[in-house]
Amino acid sequence: MTIKWITKYRLIQFLLVALFVFALFPVLVKADNSTTGSGLSFTVKTNLPDNQIDKKNDFYQLKMTPGQKQTVTATVYNTTNKPQTIKINVQTASTSINGTIDYSKALTNWDKSLKYKLNEIVSYPKRVTVPAGKSQDVSFAISMPEDSYKGILLGGITFNQVDDNQSEPSSNTTNIQNKCAYAVAMILKESDDQVIPNINLQSVKAGQNNGHNVIDVKLQNDQSLLMSNVKVVAKVYSAAGKKPVYTTVKSDMQIAPNSQFKYPVSLQGTPMQPGKYRLELAVTGTAYKDPKTWHFTKNFTIKRQEAASFNQSDVDVSANTNNHLNIFIIIGIILFIIIVILFVLLVLRRKNAKKKS
Repeated sequence: MTIKWITKYRLIQFLLVALFVFALFPVLVKADNSTTGSGLSFTVKTNLPDNQIDKKNDFYQLKMTPGQKQTVTATVYNTTNKPQTIKINVQTASTSINGTIDYSKALTNWDKSLKYKLNEIVSYPKRVTVPAGKSQDVSFAISMPEDSYKGILLGGITFNQVDDNQSEPSSNTTNIQNKCAYAVAMILKESDDQVIPNINLQSVKAGQNNGHNVIDVKLQNDQSLLMSNVKVVAKVYSAAGKKPVYTTVKSDMQIAPNSQFKYPVSLQGTPMQPGKYRLELAVTGTAYKDPKTWHFTKNFTIKRQEAASFNQSDVDVSANTNNHLNIFIIIGIILFIIIVILFVLLVLRRKNAKKKS
């Protein structure tokens, strides 16, 4: 081995180590902070009216009357040295799969208990352009339903900075336009009468969440109040089993008024097995500072074809299956080599025996 070859060898070894170390560190992406040096290109300030229930809150919490019409405003401040176009959206609150309140989604399957959607009773401009270094008031005209309403209407206003050089995304394409966003909650209330909280278990079935096998438990808050400090304890048993095969516990969640909440019971990377099962569920939530617990038991079935389909697309199960397959292939190759060696030794032994005879 020459000195020159050793030097090349060490250089290659150094490059491989450097690449390995570099791969361990995340790539830092610098955000577009315009020319202001801050991470935000605009800010939003709510202008609270006299009928604001709690002036300490910076979101809208309004005491209204049936049929009342009122306009509230928010001031958008452009903190950059160039015009900024802001896209505005008003939506009724929904509940995400993580048990958080979402103010941005326009659902196609709103809960049947929801009578009024915020975007249907609030009129507003869909976008505004704020000059460089200036501010602009945005008006939201509220028209309350004529019928009296108990509980609350909960929703939110989202302000998104958009790039006018990009086209609007179509329904079947992904186009990232938003640089930064603000969300402002809006609560509309007519009566101080309390609504009796209620949670329903709507369905239990096999499903997937982000490529992972789960048991989907769909819960419903069919009342016009916000459930907070929600805790779900889910246990899945085989039909006649006494020990749960899957268990999940999650706390500190919320469920929006008149909304559905899909709670996933994780299978923790294990293959989904067909058969008959039983779900035992305990849901605790707080409304008006008083916690309440609901208990549910429901039988459900996972069909063989259904389990096979989910297992095929589950990222953990398919990875484990591929690993097992690779192990079997390696074992098969080793066994084949051993058989070939034994066969060669046997042939050589017979030849030697013939020569001696």
